[in-house]
Amino acid sequence: MYNRTSFVGTVFAAAVAFSAPASAQAVAVNPNAIRLACSTSAAACQAAVRAAIAALRAAGLTTAAFNAQLGVIAGIAVRASAGLSAAERVAFASVLQDLAAASTNAAQAQTFASLASQFASGATNIDLVAVAAALSAS
Repeated sequence: MYNRTSFVGTVFAAAVAFSAPASAQAVAVNPNAIRLACSTSAAACQAAVRAAIAALRAAGLTTAAFNAQLGVIAGIAVRASAGLSAAERVAFASVLQDLAAASTNAAQAQTFASLASQFASGATNIDLVAVAAALSAS
């Protein structure tokens, strides 16, 4: 299962949060709402993430800041989804697909898509540390 998810989720969020220099732009995205929704169900998580993406788009962020915020959202969502049932974790892949579609950074989008594929396949041993390292390098 995701026995390292709590730790690596934090690493994942931190790595993507600081991967872009423009990440200092303030945005009104509520991380607690995302965390709560993503710990409830994949559908609730997807609704919260889509609302956050819309808020980011409306905020007029730089491309780098927008993508950095997507990474933060992904980290929060992945970490919060750790307690979901196996079926819900498979459905959670759609959240990551939405993030991949929203990203304007090709490497980040590919990483989100790859992670989505792992969730969709029902993988229980996802190496989030490698994902965080890949995102922080892009």
